[in-house]
Amino acid sequence: MRFFCGIFLCLFVVIGSFYLCFKSNPYELKGVSENNSTICLKNFNKDYKIVYFGYLYCPDVCPSALSTISKVLGEIARDDIKLILVTLDPERDTAKMLNDYVKNFSQNSIGMVLNDLETTAKNYGVKYKKIMMPDSAMIYSIAHSSSFYLLDKKGKFHSEISNLTEEDIKEAILQMINK
Repeated sequence: MRFFCGIFLCLFVVIGSFYLCFKSNPYELKGVSENNSTICLKNFNKDYKIVYFGYLYCPDVCPSALSTISKVLGEIARDDIKLILVTLDPERDTAKMLNDYVKNFSQNSIGMVLNDLETTAKNYGVKYKKIMMPDSAMIYSIAHSSSFYLLDKKGKFHSEISNLTEEDIKEAILQMINK
């Protein structure tokens, strides 16, 4: 009996180890870059990552949040922090358009169109909803939460910043860097 318990325990440890080694990162981003090549977090392993979910036609929330992070990144003045703008509107936004837009806020940035936006947004806790606006030239808008998600150089989640003041953003980024 002791023999079978030992075998069971060893089997449990081996299977558990394989599971932990091959378990995917729930904060992984897989998508398309501006030249239509496939990219993921591992493409940016030399950088700390700041992820923001938004869209190009956003009239207020996205430009405001990105302006704030731009100012903070200018104050921190490091070239190992990558700002990643993930679109919540893959019907209208292309990776090239996103990339051109986000470069206005940080030169060390990239825009992405994800392969599986719904699952990734759920993993990050992003809330968004398409709102039809038949009387508007935009036709629809995307109501969405607004947070920055900080990931270390290996893509491990560090923190979410939902209070988007310059002070809170700077403090969270510096905590991640100094960890």
